[in-house]
Amino acid sequence: MILQEKGAARNRGITLASIKGIIGNVVLVIFKMIVGLASNSIAIILDAVNNLTDVLSSVLTIVGTKLAAKGADKEHPFGHGRIEYMTTMAIAFIILGAGIGSLKESIEKILHPEVSTFDVPSLAIIAVAIVVKVVMGRYIKAQGEKYKSDALVASGIDALFDAVITFATLVSAGLVFFFNFDIQGYVGAVISVLILKAAYDILKEMYNHLLGVRADDNLIRDIKETIAQHPNVGGVYDLVLNSYGPGETIGSVHITVPDTMTMADIHPLTKGIAVHLYKKFGINMTVGVYAENQPSVEVLEIRQALDQVVSLYTHVVQVHAFYVHEEKKVIYYDIIFDFDEEDPHGTLEKIKAEMQKRCPDYVQFAIVDTDFSN
Repeated sequence: MILQEKGAARNRGITLASIKGIIGNVVLVIFKMIVGLASNSIAIILDAVNNLTDVLSSVLTIVGTKLAAKGADKEHPFGHGRIEYMTTMAIAFIILGAGIGSLKESIEKILHPEVSTFDVPSLAIIAVAIVVKVVMGRYIKAQGEKYKSDALVASGIDALFDAVITFATLVSAGLVFFFNFDIQGYVGAVISVLILKAAYDILKEMYNHLLGVRADDNLIRDIKETIAQHPNVGGVYDLVLNSYGPGETIGSVHITVPDTMTMADIHPLTKGIAVHLYKKFGINMTVGVYAENQPSVEVLEIRQALDQVVSLYTHVVQVHAFYVHEEKKVIYYDIIFDFDEEDPHGTLEKIKAEMQKRCPDYVQFAIVDTDFSN
């Protein structure tokens, strides 16, 4: 219930910030278009078009937030949170289209320049627009960070970026007004390139979200430290987090526990960890266990042998899930290689062969694991 209330508050906050952004940008588009058409300034007209894309971005942010808030269903058991990523990509494509159109118009202006005229009120309107964009950008970006909305953060950054663009427009207009020196076509071309870069950066970020990227290092550390607080947890491994949209994360993790614990002991432990993580981070976590040997001379000798062998291979990141079943003569362990290892399975076979020489009486059950988190 608490998370649902937070989700509803998040949606309201994002929608309110987006509506304010729409109102502000509509006003800017109207005034800039009036000034741009009256002065025959391509730079100001393109600046107005750029603000118009911000209006569309805010509309898409509202729509995406509403759709993403839809709960899980039979066809989509993980919910609809990733719709926010999709709408953010749509925003990027809108910006991309505006950038291409702006570049075309700017080149036309450079090849076939036309006389522009400005007056003091026009310059004043442009100056006020800069201040408005800075205030809007800071507010929208702050709201995006508060509600963890990539789309809103992108809109805020874009608004701050627009303030820089409008400042460049003001400079070019000032040159025309004071010195009759017109570089607006070139300023428009620079603006177009910056718009294209902004679209590329957003697309790259959303591509990474949809493809799946490593979780934030600080979050990983906080989760591991939280798990380690629970009694009988010897280590935390194999942490995997899958994001299905802002606030919709599902994961899995393994912990090591003494092999003397019974299932009656392990069940409340893993359940308690899962509940703790959900309440603190809002993450649905599946907790698995690895058994940890009680100290013995033979187990320590086998572990030392394994450590000596893996030390010969520079791409080994970690060895975990180590357990020796002395009665059945089986050695269990997982090995993580860094991503520079060209043949992890082949290297594992070499390690197993060397271990077989040192522990000929034992069978090995070893696998290659993936470095999902630091």
